Amino acid sequence: MKRFFSYLLLVGFSLGFIVSIAGVSEATPKKRVAVLYFEDNSRFDSPTGCGCIPGFIGNIFSTKKRWDLEDGFAKILNRKLVETNVYEPVSKDELLDAMALMTLSRHNLKKLNQEQRATLAKHLDADVIVLGNIRKFNQERLRTNASRTLREGGREAQRGTASYTAPVILRGSLHRVTIQLNMKFYDASGDLVGEPRLATTRDHSYAGTKFASLEASVTEEGTNLTFGQTSDRQRKNPRPIVKPTELNEIQFASAEYDRTLFGIVTNEALIKAVLALRDSVGPNFITPWESKLATAEKGKKTPSTAADGPVKGKIVYVDNENPDMIYVNIGSDKGIAINQEFTVSTKGKPVRDIDTGEILTYVPKPIGTLAVSEIQTGKVSIFRVVEIAEPLKIGDVVSEVPPEAPDSETDAPEKQE
Repeated sequence: MKRFFSYLLLVGFSLGFIVSIAGVSEATPKKRVAVLYFEDNSRFDSPTGCGCIPGFIGNIFSTKKRWDLEDGFAKILNRKLVETNVYEPVSKDELLDAMALMTLSRHNLKKLNQEQRATLAKHLDADVIVLGNIRKFNQERLRTNASRTLREGGREAQRGTASYTAPVILRGSLHRVTIQLNMKFYDASGDLVGEPRLATTRDHSYAGTKFASLEASVTEEGTNLTFGQTSDRQRKNPRPIVKPTELNEIQFASAEYDRTLFGIVTNEALIKAVLALRDSVGPNFITPWESKLATAEKGKKTPSTAADGPVKGKIVYVDNENPDMIYVNIGSDKGIAINQEFTVSTKGKPVRDIDTGEILTYVPKPIGTLAVSEIQTGKVSIFRVVEIAEPLKIGDVVSEVPPEAPDSETDAPEKQE
């Protein structure tokens, strides 16, 4: 009996060990990303920039609050990296320790050469180094206001009818927030692997009529009808915070900041930065903020895209010194993905008109396979050679490899009788 229980214990331990090893082997390690800094060149809150309160007025009334954009943008980007569950941001303490080892200051981080970036990445155990430059960060406002007073009563009041005076106020405003970022991505060897330029703009429009305690308003989120004092949080469609006096009481990168128009656009801009990072260094994955767009980018075409046939483009530039730098006029607009394979064809035999001998077209001649290395913009990407039989030329046609259809005999589901 003792032998039997010992045997069961040994088997259970062995199975647990095997399961644990399998789990470790299947787990994909996260890419470590070091966001070194964001440099603020937006002139936000400067006398000539557009801050929460314009520079001159803010200085007089001492109500202007300086937002630390450099620190705040890094914080929010690190949050977005955590939300992907694919990237792991390097902590601030890790960065400070590595800087101390290399005797670097914050100012020195902006002047690192390739060798120093590689050394820093090694100290941080980082796969990617990210630098940001805030080129524009402002809120513009256009506002109109008109009012008229209505009086109800007059002579009728003498016969006992109630009399009152109520203002009718017409309001309209348009707030626009624009953020422009220049990003740079470096790999663990310190080489530049991506340099996207990102821009995000969002408007908040408001048109409303107020009569006494009744207010009707229309925004980009829909319509609201309120009676009496209703806080913005209680509205059917809460409006983003845009008032300078309210913005000055909000801490940058806080939960309350996300309710501002600035916060909404900041989050959208940094989501674009994460998508650009994915396109530059991989891996392929669907972010938490994508749905149908993510499906298209992963190569799983929607019915409308599938009906249009495979994605096609042409080679627009071939780097003779580097055959893996092939520029093709296909980009993110077509929903392609990193490592997705395409066939490449060159001009084959001409097809002529039987009467005139005029060349009508050419029969495509497949010469190899290419794969996506980097998606640069919506219109262009860099491809690499997978296999090739002839030298590539400008104008060669690149076509998406269609998914394999299931074999009717082996893959088709069996009919149930």
